[in-house]
Amino acid sequence: MRAFFSLLAASLAILAFPAVASAQTPPAAPEPPPSPPATPSPGGPPATTAPPVAPSTAAPPVAPSTAAPPVAPSTAAPSPAAGPTLPTSPTTPPTSPTPPADPMLGTAGARGVGLPPPGTRDSSFMDTRLTWTFGDDDFLHKTGELIPLSPTFSIGDRPQYRLFFDNLNSRFSGRENLTHVVMYKKMPGFLPRLTTEASLVLRFDLASLSSNTGSLNGALYDSGSYLRVFYQTGRTNEREGISAVFFPLDTDRFRLGYLYDISWGGTNPSINQSIFPRIQGSSPGLKIQYDRDKFYAFAGFKTATIVQPQKVLNPGGENDVETVRVGETNFGFLGGIGVDPHEHVRFDLGGGIFQQGKFDLDDVRGKAIYTYGGAVRVVVHDKMPVPQSVDFRLYRNDPAAPQILFAPESYRRGEMAWSVSAELDALGQHLKDFDEPGAVKDQLAYASALQAVLKADYLRVSVSGIFRNLNFVQRNVPGFIPFQTLPENAKTDPELFGAVAADYYIEPLHLTPGLGAGVQLPATFRSEFTEGGIQASRTTVVRQQGDESILPYNKERTAIFQARVSVRWDLSTILSALVWGQWVRDNNGTLVVRDPTEGTASLRVFQSPNRLGAGMSLQARF
Repeated sequence: MRAFFSLLAASLAILAFPAVASAQTPPAAPEPPPSPPATPSPGGPPATTAPPVAPSTAAPPVAPSTAAPPVAPSTAAPSPAAGPTLPTSPTTPPTSPTPPADPMLGTAGARGVGLPPPGTRDSSFMDTRLTWTFGDDDFLHKTGELIPLSPTFSIGDRPQYRLFFDNLNSRFSGRENLTHVVMYKKMPGFLPRLTTEASLVLRFDLASLSSNTGSLNGALYDSGSYLRVFYQTGRTNEREGISAVFFPLDTDRFRLGYLYDISWGGTNPSINQSIFPRIQGSSPGLKIQYDRDKFYAFAGFKTATIVQPQKVLNPGGENDVETVRVGETNFGFLGGIGVDPHEHVRFDLGGGIFQQGKFDLDDVRGKAIYTYGGAVRVVVHDKMPVPQSVDFRLYRNDPAAPQILFAPESYRRGEMAWSVSAELDALGQHLKDFDEPGAVKDQLAYASALQAVLKADYLRVSVSGIFRNLNFVQRNVPGFIPFQTLPENAKTDPELFGAVAADYYIEPLHLTPGLGAGVQLPATFRSEFTEGGIQASRTTVVRQQGDESILPYNKERTAIFQARVSVRWDLSTILSALVWGQWVRDNNGTLVVRDPTEGTASLRVFQSPNRLGAGMSLQARF
């Protein structure tokens, strides 16, 4: 830890060096300060001034323009229900317009009189999504017959509308009602080549606000506010330099891994994605990054307060034991590099270690819990940028350099573009040994993902596959049995799924029909035992953290099938309509009923496996 802070102090000293030099050397003729690059996530080098982000599927697939509205984030395989999605690369040329020559409307004019360039938004609100959704995820069964419950046709979004292969590279489904208010300011520093930025980013979850639950934290919360200092080290290359990004509130956007669905190191407990179990409050932190053409390197840390047993007192002797629990600061350290060895190849590598409090179990109370690991990714692409999740990016609302977070899709007749990415993540979790009292043991968790996207003319096809062992599915608990390793005699099965999706844009009609399907083998935990002299087994199916099903005795998991067909009609540059139908077959769901032969005993049985649903939505994004 001391070595890390020494490195941190040295990095900050580099930022402070120009101040010392300017105090000892006569100042040179002033030169206009450069606009710094947008700081990317650990997934890649910095973007240009207005970095393109994953195009959404709700906006019409036309050539991007400066007035194009922001639309839903998705850099993963295109979901037919949401329309086409393609990842963009930080190295892609910016889509924002070149500032006009008129000094009253250009960058200097905007700073002087507060006017944005033509075609840019003059609002502090970004990425506003208003969606009217009407449908039913299961009209084959009455309400209450199956779990999860499915009310009849109604207005509003439902978790069951999201299939397991939807938007793998974002936490959002695309049907949310929300907006972001971004109070952003960027100014040149008093020192040559120094630029300063600050951004207050608040997310309003309008659906949570209208639910009248009284939970303000669920409706209004920080979404990545930051302070940033950038010092340009390259004399001619404005993108080359060192930056320090200070997160005063939370660092959920600062993660390890590259595909959002298997990323780790996040800090959001409300969606079961906090690497810090039992976290109290938020997790601020700091990231320092060096960028140049075709290379980047970063290091940083985040902190969290965790209530843990700090010490055990024996004021009256061995039989008088008192456990003291306090909120203590825990650290997470992250670092990584990325390089483009060839114009069509990207290589990324990252790693970190996270303190997770101390055990509060009798035989190991007071011992440290922690998780460590790494992630590696290789991307091969042609005429298609490197994928990057919009949920890792910093929000900017700079009128002089407008950032279009969710640019509409664009097509070029006769062009063929493709991208293939492969990622591997491996974690070591330091947990209590289930089989040996008083001992701790490291448990391995790992996952991998493979994605391929092809775009030819107006057709787009994608193939996705993910592998996760049970420990990785439960990585944020940590462990299937909280804070303990798996028993040696327990048997587990990893999660496997594959999906294919395709859509085609009919330009004269502004229609995009799509089709997607996938098969999933969920992760399982299986125990074997003897009951009444008869050998038996019990299997627990784990679809994701918090979503589990216990199967009847001696029954094994079965494959889950999901499919969707959809048609999207773009009514304007901000408004689109979508109609879809979906089918889900999951024969791993069970119910507890009374045993008809006993009358009082409980019996676990399978519920009906098929769900057939349909819906329609009208969505504005601006």
